[in-house]
Amino acid sequence: MIPTLRRCGLVLVFAAATVFAQTPEPPAPHARNMEPQVALLLDRLVEELRTRPEDPARWLEYGETLHAHGLVSEAAECYRAALHLLPTGDVTRLTARYLLAHALRGADRPGAASALEAAVAEHPGYPPSLLFLGELREELGDRPAAEAIYRQALELDPGSALALFRLGSIELAAGDAREAIALLERALALAPEAGAVRAALARAWNATGDRDRGRDVLRAGEDRPDAGLPPIEDPIHFRMSERDISSPRLLERARTARGAGRLEDAEILYRDLAQIRPRDADVLAEFAAVLDQAGRPGEAEPLYRDAVALDPEQALARFGLGVLRAREGNLPAAEYEFRASLEFRPDEPQTHAALGDVLLRQRRFEPALAALERAARLDPEDGASHVLAAVALAELGRFADAWKAVHAAQALGSEAPDGFLAALREKHPEPGR
Repeated sequence: MIPTLRRCGLVLVFAAATVFAQTPEPPAPHARNMEPQVALLLDRLVEELRTRPEDPARWLEYGETLHAHGLVSEAAECYRAALHLLPTGDVTRLTARYLLAHALRGADRPGAASALEAAVAEHPGYPPSLLFLGELREELGDRPAAEAIYRQALELDPGSALALFRLGSIELAAGDAREAIALLERALALAPEAGAVRAALARAWNATGDRDRGRDVLRAGEDRPDAGLPPIEDPIHFRMSERDISSPRLLERARTARGAGRLEDAEILYRDLAQIRPRDADVLAEFAAVLDQAGRPGEAEPLYRDAVALDPEQALARFGLGVLRAREGNLPAAEYEFRASLEFRPDEPQTHAALGDVLLRQRRFEPALAALERAARLDPEDGASHVLAAVALAELGRFADAWKAVHAAQALGSEAPDGFLAALREKHPEPGR
């Protein structure tokens, strides 16, 4: 009996070793030079993964978090582990393979292409995977294969400006400028701010010998922001990138929230950033501006002061302090802060306008007018500056010019106070009335 039990024990030990060998140890990146909140998050995910190493969702979450923070080789290990655990046909395998291809792209382009080909074969309905595979095939020198893949992507999503752009670029490189123009014009109609498309279309027209059309295409984009490549809706990659909690990414999100007027979201993000980067004058100044916008100037002021103490050239903090002093009626102090801000950010129209307002309230009409005219030149859409300029001009006795400023403000949707208009009419009839 004893020998038999020993043999069974050996078999059990061997079987257990085999099972455990199939579950790799989670990769633990070195925490040196890693921000503390990132290190804490990764430590937590590792501990959770060790409690349930058989759960592919935990491997995928850990891999996405590593990937989002630039730890791509460690992320690739996690994606492979998730794939090993996921059953055939599970749609999550697409996520794992797609992100594995992104992680491998820099170090192993053929391996990335193989991972994507397997993803497309198992789950062919995700256009971003086809677009990415086409790019990889181009980078590997197989342009015909890339073209066929881009056409597959376009069949799945006929409104894909990126697929049209990639196809147009291939046709242009192959010497078929007319076909390229047809594709690129469709792409530009869908993504008019994509500078890469506009530049390719101009090259295509130049290739036909019609340089005037090429110049017209470029001129039409001069007043547009340049978004580079056409946008792509890629929820898999977006979810991964949103796991990035490094301070540069948090700052990017905070600025986006602030620009969109989502002050509560911005406050949460800036509060976290202020803990991570307590000596970053830009972060403190922007956090203070959010608090001031939210109607809490008492909380904003010490942050503005800390920002100036850390960096006396912090223009936003100087501007914010000027706004606080102006609200209190301390006009000389406000003027000092606005002028200090303009020393370091001289082309900021809002600061010139604020300075003009403060000077106007001090009845210093000539310098006020100069500041307000500068604000209007820097921001031609600022109707409020024209209203204030009209007041300064009227005080200087330049009534006809004051009416011009009033009309310019009205054209921009800004109205002067009725009392001021009535007083101006007494001094000088409104032209055309």
